Amino acid sequence: MVDVPPKRRARADADKQSRRRALLCAAAEAFDEMPYNAVTVADIARRANLAKGTVYLYFATKEELFLQLALEQLGEWFGEVESALVGDGAPLGPEALSELLARSLAGRVRLARLLALQHGVLEHNVAPAVVLAWRRSMLAQMLQTAALLERCSPAMRPGEGLRFFLHLHAAAVGLHQMTHPAPELAATLACPTLLPLRLDFAAALQAHAAALLRGLQPEDARSE
Repeated sequence: MVDVPPKRRARADADKQSRRRALLCAAAEAFDEMPYNAVTVADIARRANLAKGTVYLYFATKEELFLQLALEQLGEWFGEVESALVGDGAPLGPEALSELLARSLAGRVRLARLLALQHGVLEHNVAPAVVLAWRRSMLAQMLQTAALLERCSPAMRPGEGLRFFLHLHAAAVGLHQMTHPAPELAATLACPTLLPLRLDFAAALQAHAAALLRGLQPEDARSE
């Protein structure tokens, strides 16, 4: 067996990372332009200037590729939230914190769409080990941001930051699906009689987050 020289091995590893990055960027570009179901592996490969077969050397399925994209987007959002929390300095009350979180997530349209697809689409047709690794990575990111959230919110006890983010995640998934119907149904929801069913994603998420945060406050603070 011939040993691969370190420089050549490093170059090969760099090429692999470059192709992987190109595929994720191409998937993000396609996803920004069309519904998930319309995106094909062939289109992603074309945008990345790679052969279709090359995609499967890095991701076993289209769903696996988009799960990785979702994880990266989630990490970027948590990083943005952490920067905002650290930059503010002063403790944040439920209204200010819920506004910060809802505004930042609503501004990340790609992430909101990916989260809405996570459980019903992206975690299917993927090996259980891949989903397990994905969830472990998500939990690690969430725990880090949750710990900072607890430090910035005196009313939160240890562990409540994670519980809050899990509920916020669930709310974001449900609300995005409710507020972004399929194109063929969007026109029907414009009917005046269905006006009570129409919600704004950012406003609804902010209200939900604020209610969750107020529920975490001590009884004496809630009664004021």
